[in-house]
Amino acid sequence: MFDAALVALVESAGYDAAVVEPAQLAALRSPAAILVRSAAMLGFVRRVPALRSTRIIFVGNGVAGFDHIRISPRAPSAEEALQRALATVAGPPGPQSPPAFTNRVRLTDRELEILQTYTLGATLRQTSRAHEIAESTVREHYRRVARRYEEAGRPIGNKAQLLVELMNDGWVRP
Repeated sequence: MFDAALVALVESAGYDAAVVEPAQLAALRSPAAILVRSAAMLGFVRRVPALRSTRIIFVGNGVAGFDHIRISPRAPSAEEALQRALATVAGPPGPQSPPAFTNRVRLTDRELEILQTYTLGATLRQTSRAHEIAESTVREHYRRVARRYEEAGRPIGNKAQLLVELMNDGWVRP
C-alpha cells in the first residue's frame, strides 16, 4: 500500500509513476529516476546494466557507498523534498492538465469528510465525536463507500485499503 501511496504522491507532483517489480526492471527504458525503499531493491536496480546511469531516489535511510538522493519519509518536509528531488533529476513537470480519473468512485462531500478523518488514523469513536454522529453512522458511510468500490471492481478489505483507493481517485492527498 505504501507503494501505491508513493505513486499517487509522485503523480500529484506532475510526474508519471508506476510500481515495478524486480523482474520488470530490465524492461524499463530510460526512466528519469527510480524510487526505491530498501537496500535490496537498490541492489536489484544497480545490477541492471541499462539502468546504471539512472538516478536513484531512496525513500528511507539510504545506503552508504551508493550515489542516490535520500528522503526521510518521516521528516515534516518529506513531500517537498521528494518534489525537489524529482525536479532535480527529471526536470520540472510538464504542464498539468486535470487528472482524468478512470473508474473513479463518487463520494458525497459528507462521506468524504467523515471517511477522510477515519482513514487518516482516527478511530471509529474519535471520528464519530469529531463529526458529532453515531459510530454506527461512521460504519454505514464506510460500508456504503466500500460497496461502491466493490461494484467498481476495486474491493476494499480495511480502512488502509480504502485510504489508498481514496488517494488513487484524488479524493485525499498523500
